[in-house]
Amino acid sequence: MKIIWTQYALNDLQDIRFYLKQNESLAFASKVTQEILAEVNSLKDRNIKGTFVPELEDLHLMTHRQLLAGQHRILIEYGYNDIIYIHMIAHTSRDLEALIRRRLLNS
Repeated sequence: MKIIWTQYALNDLQDIRFYLKQNESLAFASKVTQEILAEVNSLKDRNIKGTFVPELEDLHLMTHRQLLAGQHRILIEYGYNDIIYIHMIAHTSRDLEALIRRRLLNS
C-alpha cells in the first residue's frame, strides 16, 4: 500500500501540533502527532482498515473511511492500485460534515 498525504491533511497535522504546543506542551504535541502518524502508518500492514464515515453515507462514498487516533478522526480514501489518500485530520469535536463539504466536494 502506498500512502499519499493531501496538502490539507499535512496542514491539519501541522496545525494540530502547533495548537497543542501553544496550549498544552511540546511533549503532548509530539505524543499526539506520533499517535496520528502511527495510525496512518498502520495502513501499510492491512488490507482495509477503518470505519465508514457517517457524514458520507448519504453520498455513497464507500471508498472513504475514518480512523481514530486519540481524539482525532483521520479521513482516508482507498484509491486504485493500492493507494491510500489521507484527506483530513480533525478533532472529534469539530463539525466534520462542514469540513468534508468544503474540502472534498468543492475541491
